[in-house]
Amino acid sequence: MSTLSPIHPQAVKMINKALADVIRKGRKAERMQLYVCPRSELAQHQIINTAFGDLRICTSEYLSKGYSYIREDLIAEEIGFAWVSYPKTANITENRQKEA
Repeated sequence: MSTLSPIHPQAVKMINKALADVIRKGRKAERMQLYVCPRSELAQHQIINTAFGDLRICTSEYLSKGYSYIREDLIAEEIGFAWVSYPKTANITENRQKEA
């Protein structure tokens, strides 16, 4: 029987921050999904408990290790989206402007 590795508290903190940003913009937490690289430790889990409730974890073959994001599971003109993590060398301008 295999056991899941525990989720690092810093990862939960980063996820909660990204979720808070999306929720503050009027999106619903229950519609969100966390997308991670299939080789990520989080990919072992199906659900993570956050400050806003349970969040489904999905893997994406298009994500490299070190990248993760939250996306609203909704087909609409505008969807909720937030980066959770990305390498410092990544060329992601939206989050870089907020950090400056």
